[in-house]
Amino acid sequence: MYLRITTNSTGQAYYHIVESYRVKGKVRQRRLLSLGRVEENKLENLAQALDRHRTKIEVIDFAKDVSVEETFILGPIPILKTLFEKLGIKQSLDGVAEKHPKLGFDFTMAVFTLVVLRFIKPGSKLKVFEHWLKKLYPEMVSSNVELHQFYRALDLLAAHKDEIEQQLYWHERDLFNMEIDVVLYDLTTLRFESVREDLGKLRRFGYSKEKRSDCTQVVFGLLVDTEGIPLGFEVYPGNTFEGDTLKDIVEKMRKKFRVRRFIFVADRGLFSAKNLQHIRGEDPKDPGEFIVGMKLGVFKKRHEEFYDLSRFAWLSEELALYETTHEGDRCIITWSKVRAERDRKTREDILAKIRKKLATKSVTPKTFVSNTNYQKYVTGLSDGEKPCLNEKAIAKESARDGFFGVVTNIKDFTAQTLVAQYKELWRIEDAFGEFKGTLRARPVFHWTDDRIIGHLTMCFLAYLCEAHLTKKLREKNKILKSPAISQKIIKARPLTVIEAMKELSEVRAIPVSIKNKKIWVRTDIEGNAAQLYLAAGATIPPKILNLDQSVVQQTMTQYVKSLNS
Repeated sequence: MYLRITTNSTGQAYYHIVESYRVKGKVRQRRLLSLGRVEENKLENLAQALDRHRTKIEVIDFAKDVSVEETFILGPIPILKTLFEKLGIKQSLDGVAEKHPKLGFDFTMAVFTLVVLRFIKPGSKLKVFEHWLKKLYPEMVSSNVELHQFYRALDLLAAHKDEIEQQLYWHERDLFNMEIDVVLYDLTTLRFESVREDLGKLRRFGYSKEKRSDCTQVVFGLLVDTEGIPLGFEVYPGNTFEGDTLKDIVEKMRKKFRVRRFIFVADRGLFSAKNLQHIRGEDPKDPGEFIVGMKLGVFKKRHEEFYDLSRFAWLSEELALYETTHEGDRCIITWSKVRAERDRKTREDILAKIRKKLATKSVTPKTFVSNTNYQKYVTGLSDGEKPCLNEKAIAKESARDGFFGVVTNIKDFTAQTLVAQYKELWRIEDAFGEFKGTLRARPVFHWTDDRIIGHLTMCFLAYLCEAHLTKKLREKNKILKSPAISQKIIKARPLTVIEAMKELSEVRAIPVSIKNKKIWVRTDIEGNAAQLYLAAGATIPPKILNLDQSVVQQTMTQYVKSLNS
């Protein structure tokens, strides 16, 4: 760099700091700073200008020795690493790896990397390997893992699935602090973008809850507790009837999770005498306990009793309750104003579609054949007749709005407590939404049964982390909603894990080369991202990630001294 005087078109001269550089062997100059006009006998002004811009000059000179080529995703990784350790996931996976001493790669780190990418950009393992793995901070993930090692990790997860679930369940638990455990159970379907059924026992066509009859699928049964924490899962062939899964899941649950008392909660899709007997088990002295939704419609002989509000005890203006028995078990029927309004709106939406169809000139009985929801509100579905609304059926259905029942063999809970426990099933529906949405467990891109189970085990571990983070955030939101605090803070929508993870994905690790020395620095962590670190109990990583601060300070000090000299 040197001082140069340049003149503009009006003849006015200016001081500039310029530097020389070469382009294809030819010398070129570029202007770095302007120091003001050249005035006679005012060299002291030039000295002041140079001193004023000294910092800028040092930075420009220093920047010649700084190189930043690219950035890497950092934000979610330390949080998930903390959860892997706190929840016992790392310990369990390390135990699996010890049983396979000739594995040849870091099994725990490979699984951790796949879980991290479920939160950042879920996709096929091939896409992870070819694209997204290169974008993660390499100091904390398996940056050198081979694609086949990811697949081998899934195979190991499948082989040790039950063992991993059991260890995670008992992590920091014991029989003395778990007298009662309520387990919520439900099923959903997960699809494949494939029609092949010849590569295993699981991929089958069946009733799809995603309305995708063109794809093979598996039936996915999930167990969670009343706080939404997943306990375990099972995978069944895609053509399995819901009720047929119950005996298997109950036997496996009792074997894996031996506690003093289990209460099994399931939706009315699993209500049948056969299924309830599966839950009870074969030992009359130690029967399994259950709270299962009832299909009130099948009890035609008791409709006058079940739908007679004069029999009900009113708990409030919006909630009433009636208790009776069903084959020796307690039967609790409820009516709620909220449910009645929801039932009415659902029916009105269906009727609006029916009226629209009836208004067309080409309406025929076949118009309504395929939709059972339509059929019960329409008459004239026989050949040669004209369809029309069945007003009698509509009135009969409206009289049943708001009613719901549960059956249970539990004797020591109040009716209100039993209904409240049943209502917790929304948590498992929420879990299915996260599995299918946020974590993209489907469509499944694997072919063999073991690989499918391994993939879902990896997704299960990811959801376990998310569920614990959600629990922590809900606890925090509950504190913020308390009367003592809510008056002092601006009301805002509660923070969710997914919102915070999106912000965290923008927190980057940056490799910086200074004087042939490479250090890693991070961008700022603030706002929702910082809240998630706090909720997870994770330590926010330092600004300098992998180099001692004293070393960095010493390097910078020496460099500044060299500039001054």
